[in-house]
Amino acid sequence: MKLSGRTVLVTGATSGIGLVLTRKLSSFGCTVIAVGRSDEKLGNLKHRIDGVIPVKCNMSRKADVIGLTKQLEGMDVPVSILINNAAVQYVPRFSDPDFSFDSIETEVVTNFTSIAWLSSLLLPTLLEHNEGAAIVNMSSGLAIYPKTTSAIYSATKAAVHSLSQSLRYQLEDTGVGILEILLPLVDTAMSEGRGSGKVSAEHAADQVIEALTHNIHEQYVGKTGLLPIISRLSPSLTKQILKNS
Repeated sequence: MKLSGRTVLVTGATSGIGLVLTRKLSSFGCTVIAVGRSDEKLGNLKHRIDGVIPVKCNMSRKADVIGLTKQLEGMDVPVSILINNAAVQYVPRFSDPDFSFDSIETEVVTNFTSIAWLSSLLLPTLLEHNEGAAIVNMSSGLAIYPKTTSAIYSATKAAVHSLSQSLRYQLEDTGVGILEILLPLVDTAMSEGRGSGKVSAEHAADQVIEALTHNIHEQYVGKTGLLPIISRLSPSLTKQILKNS
């Protein structure tokens, strides 16, 4: 896929992988609709990166997501690539004193439901592009093998993995590709203080761009590339490794 001249919508665009993607896509000549929750961070993006259209939206709120798509209808910038990047992750176990009951809904809606909402609402626009379009879902190796902590996060990524496959089947005779990026632990604010051997947000963003330019349906990043191999050799070992990751 040729990226130059495309309009790309990136959720979670003000930090981590989303921020790096916004910068890199702009350098490719894309118009980037950068979606985030912070007015201050969105304002900084607009002044620091060319070709960025900042839009405020809380992806955990259905009304906000609907409002986002209505706002896009008033712009002369038809989206041809949607990158569902926004996510939250909470690590307390259900049995921990600091586990928040309300966090369940926030995590599920932000990480999964909003992806289904936005993909559905933007699909008519994506189908109109003669040169093809794409939906990119940011996923994780935890979609296949969950870990002990972050049970809801792991479950939402499993749902994203399944949704990506089903949508790919549904749209295989159209010009809309469904790409899934299966990430390892990435060095962002979300993973601060946890784990080792992280890949950089720069590397993760480069892998997204590679998947787009070469139409790679499932892009395994870093250590996740070993999962298909190890799981064939020893599924129980793979489960044990990810359990304590």
